[in-house]
Amino acid sequence: MTYDLYQLSKTRGKDGTLKLGISDEKRRQLAKKKKTSSDKRTVEDVFIESLVAASSCRHHIPRRHSSIPVWSSNTATHTRRPPRIPRMTTRHFTTEPSKRQTAALAVSDETTKEEYRNLVNTYDSPSDLWEQPVHVPQHFPLAPRLVIPPEKEDNPPFAPRVVLPPEDGEHAIQLKYLRSLLYRKPGRVSHSRLWNTFQSLRSPRLRYVADDDIRKAFRHLSWVEFPNAEGAMPRYFALLEECVGEQIPVTTGEWNSAISYAGRWVRHSTSAEVKGAVETWMRMERHGAMADNTTFNILFDVAVKAGRFALADTIFNELKMRDMPLNRYFRTSMIYYAGMRGDGDGVRKAFRDLVNAGEIVDTAIMNCVILSLVRAGEPAAAEHVFYKMKQLYEQKLGTEGPSSWQGKKELSILLHRTAMRLRREKEEHESSFFGGQYSAEERREEVQKVTPIKPDARTYRILIQHHAYSSGDLDRIRELLDEMKTDDMHVHGSVYVHLFRGFWQHGGFSYTSWNRENLEAFWDGFLADHSLGATRTPAELSEDAEQSEEDKAPYFTKALAHGVLRAFFKCAGRKKMLEVWEEIKAKWVDMEADDRRILQELVEHLVREDSVYI
Repeated sequence: MTYDLYQLSKTRGKDGTLKLGISDEKRRQLAKKKKTSSDKRTVEDVFIESLVAASSCRHHIPRRHSSIPVWSSNTATHTRRPPRIPRMTTRHFTTEPSKRQTAALAVSDETTKEEYRNLVNTYDSPSDLWEQPVHVPQHFPLAPRLVIPPEKEDNPPFAPRVVLPPEDGEHAIQLKYLRSLLYRKPGRVSHSRLWNTFQSLRSPRLRYVADDDIRKAFRHLSWVEFPNAEGAMPRYFALLEECVGEQIPVTTGEWNSAISYAGRWVRHSTSAEVKGAVETWMRMERHGAMADNTTFNILFDVAVKAGRFALADTIFNELKMRDMPLNRYFRTSMIYYAGMRGDGDGVRKAFRDLVNAGEIVDTAIMNCVILSLVRAGEPAAAEHVFYKMKQLYEQKLGTEGPSSWQGKKELSILLHRTAMRLRREKEEHESSFFGGQYSAEERREEVQKVTPIKPDARTYRILIQHHAYSSGDLDRIRELLDEMKTDDMHVHGSVYVHLFRGFWQHGGFSYTSWNRENLEAFWDGFLADHSLGATRTPAELSEDAEQSEEDKAPYFTKALAHGVLRAFFKCAGRKKMLEVWEEIKAKWVDMEADDRRILQELVEHLVREDSVYI
């Protein structure tokens, strides 16, 4: 079931505002079709249907340039402010250069924006595509959020609610301990401990918890290294359901985190995750929270990662029609989008647009560029960008990035806010009475100089994965691994997964470096690194350690064991593969029954396959 947005009728209300609607006959046809085929709707149907329904609602008053909900009555105009949320402590950069930076700057020109543009300029001249106007289909703007009707004006959504006092001393101690956890910095407290403490409260729990503490709880549960972290999504949605059940308002930012979980809770997004994200957004608007540019950024990103490019274009066009700004995260998503579509020129253009918009470039953005160039079929360009990152670090910047995932996340937020503040200051200055030419470039460059741009472990993993699956250049993989060891970088377990899969793909042939000898050397290296996990200190094993997944010693997984068994079967034969299988069973002490069954079936399949050729 699809809708032709160009066939929608446009009418004007009594107040002269433009309204988007559909005819009564068309609405009856849609309602009839919905009853007969509701179980066959596509993600696009769900998305567009919600927008059409909202567009024809009498309570929707289009105000494209308003950033707060507005509604009118016969006597007065009212506004509602969003809830007050405690500001996150900001970690400021130091602009005092180190000795190494001072020496480097003395012998080199000042870093300019053009140098960051040229990070991805791998050809003599830019593509003609950059100069050609891009045709964007016309779309009617989607409806704004559902405003509050006049009859509910006496009960504003964010009015202070009455928080019940503790019932007794023991209850007070529980609440005090919960608050002690909530007032720690996000990402520095175990989610399991926080959630177990919350669940131990007497029911109804939220009636004893203040609004500010609920905001902090949402923030803690949204601070995860990866959205697919075990238990993260169920806990977040459980708290969301309790708030909805108690009629406690949920902010737009908190709904955005829910949308992100719904679309990113698995490693690889599919249409099911896109539908979940869209439906969570629909529910958000039904509960009176207004979508912002972050909302559409998340929906766009989920649609792109699921390969739903037409839906991604619709979301992007809607964001433009609402005059919402493109922030650092959306512009990074545009780089990723171009890579997914195999458009190397588009990757370079999206990166240049990000720089020209005044965003600050760091390692995370450059990793996205490298990954996108590889996906676009330009691995040589990706290697060239990798080389430029190292060169720029050595000659200009020399700044080490944060090592923890919490620090990297804080840095990303800080860079986003810093660029926003510089753009805002420029606009305010140029529009003032004494306004004139004003440039924030000098201040931006001071920040850029201390922003990490050195390749990190993820940069190396992207390139190693490419060479393991596509190029088959084992010598280049060794060079990258040697560089990681020289820089004291941690070799994540996923690197071994890529390597063993590379042996399965490229091994088993004469005169190849993907042979049994090299396979056994990498297997011994994995076992040695795996053994380091058993020597962690009690502090590292603590619930509150919140150790990064990136820093964990390589450990056994079904994917790794699967790759090892197939690699040894192809490169060393059935007998050696069976020996390695026994070794895996002996060392993988916490192997789950399902994993053992699946791997045993693989071993039996490989043995049968070998018997056919014998």
